[in-house]
Amino acid sequence: MMKMLRIRLLIILFLSPGYLCLDPFTSGVGLGASIFASAIWNSRETISCMFKECCKEPYVRTNEGVLKKDLEENVFGQHIVKDTVVSSLRSHLKRKDPKKALVFSFHGTTGTGKNFVSEFIAANMFQNGMKSKYVHQFISTVHFPLLSETDKYKADLNAWVQGNISLCERSLFIFDEIDKLAPGIIDTIKPYLDYHQVINGVDYRKSVFVLISNTGG
Repeated sequence: MMKMLRIRLLIILFLSPGYLCLDPFTSGVGLGASIFASAIWNSRETISCMFKECCKEPYVRTNEGVLKKDLEENVFGQHIVKDTVVSSLRSHLKRKDPKKALVFSFHGTTGTGKNFVSEFIAANMFQNGMKSKYVHQFISTVHFPLLSETDKYKADLNAWVQGNISLCERSLFIFDEIDKLAPGIIDTIKPYLDYHQVINGVDYRKSVFVLISNTGG
């Protein structure tokens, strides 16, 4: 009786899933599949970036040589602006830990090249230029037209900036026609432009903000 019980236990052990996993061939296949699956999972971002824009090279880049050439060929009578933009952007993008976000403020009447410069900055920073999902352009009369909605605009802008920089620290934000912006809206982004290393778990120091105004020309 005892012998028959041992045989039954042995048969149960042999047929159990745990025991079957100890088969050399099956174990080898299972281990190989696990390693392959793990490698695929760890490389998922690299694979994904082969098919869509990601926040790293070659999509996010530094190419101040092309920026300087573009400005020299397309922006005239603005030598100080050209030199300042190129040197400032070069310095900011090459620093691993800049002290604060980079802010450009372009003022002047229509036709002085303010928007041109903004587009060239985008083209320098991103492979897809102005079409990059990391470039965010706001036009006051289009995106913030109603004075009565100022509080909503401020909340939406705050969420938009914070959310997008959390996705890509190198984000570019362009605010056009800030002279037509309702009072208080632009103040929403001021904390992100100061010397704060992290705000609400997000590091804003690598981002770039461009403010364009048609006054002061």
